[in-house]
Parts: sequence; C-alpha cells; structure tokens
Amino acid sequence: MDALGTSLTQVLDLLHTDILAAVDPLKDEEINWVHPSLSNNIGILLRHIAASERYWIGEVAGGRAMQRNRSAEFARERLSKAPLVDDLRRAHTEVREVVQKLTGPDLMSEVEVELRGSRRRETRAWAVMHSMQHTGYHLGQIQLFKKMATSRQG
Repeated sequence: MDALGTSLTQVLDLLHTDILAAVDPLKDEEINWVHPSLSNNIGILLRHIAASERYWIGEVAGGRAMQRNRSAEFARERLSKAPLVDDLRRAHTEVREVVQKLTGPDLMSEVEVELRGSRRRETRAWAVMHSMQHTGYHLGQIQLFKKMATSRQG
C-alpha cells in the first residue's frame, strides 16, 4: 500500500472509531430516538453509512458489484443497535480492504458516477474522499443526536 492508501485508510479508521465511540454507550431506545422536527435517527444513519461506504468505496472505487437499495436504508422501523454496529464493522473491513488494494494509478483512473440526478466522470480517489466526507457529515449528526437523545432523559 502506498502513502496515499495509508492516509485514506487512517482517515477511514478514525471516522469509524469516532462513530463506534459515539454509539457504544447507547441503548436501542436512544438509537431509535427521533427529534420531532426530523426524520432520521442514529440507527438509520448507521445503516445508511454502511451502505453508502460499500457503494462509493466498494462499488464505485473498487469495482465490487452490489445491490444497493438507498430508499430502504431510510425505512422507519424499530432498529436494534447490535446488528447495525456489526454491519458497520463489516462494511469498514470491506472498504478498508478495497482502499488498501488501490494503487495511485487506480485512484486517479476515472469512473462514471451518478450524483444528484446527473451522471459525471470522477476519479476513484474522488469517490473515496466523497464517501469519507459523507461519513464525517453523518458522524456529526450522530454525535448531535446522541446529545439530544441522552439529555432528554436526564
């Protein structure tokens, strides 16, 4: 693995460490808590992050075919934390493996992606960084939702 792959892997590891630290003390009730003005909860975000990383890093950057059903990621049902955390850990292992195998030339090669309703050409590096930015955004939401969910009980 080259220096870029090492750096990308380190950022992925930090994001996942922070997500797991945020959700570790939470109970199922707290991962299912929804702010009255919002629609997502921590459980939905965990499911969405795992699927999104598998798509952007595994499929777009790594070429691994997957059957993503994005709308199902946001389905509203009672969720259990343990299987969501297990799936996120598996997703992290999968995408980490993909990033570690990508070479500099691989990362600079272009792929066609669909984003916000249009198709465009981007590099595989762009797809990996887009995924990490997306995960970081949802990490912030998880941390905020955690504070709101746990403070309402105090």
